[in-house]
Amino acid sequence: MLEQNTPLDVSEQFYCDHGLNSEFQEQYGDIVLEDIKWSLEQVDYKLISNMSVYDDFRPWVETCRVKSTRVQNTLNWKLIGHTETVCEFWKQNKTWFRSPIVLKQNTKYHLVEGHSRFGCLKGLVSTGLISPLVKHLVWFGTVD
Repeated sequence: MLEQNTPLDVSEQFYCDHGLNSEFQEQYGDIVLEDIKWSLEQVDYKLISNMSVYDDFRPWVETCRVKSTRVQNTLNWKLIGHTETVCEFWKQNKTWFRSPIVLKQNTKYHLVEGHSRFGCLKGLVSTGLISPLVKHLVWFGTVD
């Protein structure tokens, strides 16, 4: 049984979307789900810019980073390659539409869900379209 205080957004992204995936279970199978304490926090890019990413997802993060850098030349936010709603949200709010999921152990951060969003943010910050000082909402799961 899951922690009763697990937010619905986390349940959908973390447990429902990936919970039955065998690779996902191998990556995170040693974590006791009931022990994770979830919090939605506003953080700047610097805090999360160097968080770890599962090796198999690094190429995808890089692809999304490169795609989002194309926005700088045309200011066509659709070049990010997401739905129209998500692209418009990036344009208007300079942040992601849905908060990614990050596991936090001590001072180490690991991205679990939101690789496209993270890559997109990396690209938009690198081109100056988004300031590294802008705050972004992130679901942090604290694991002791």
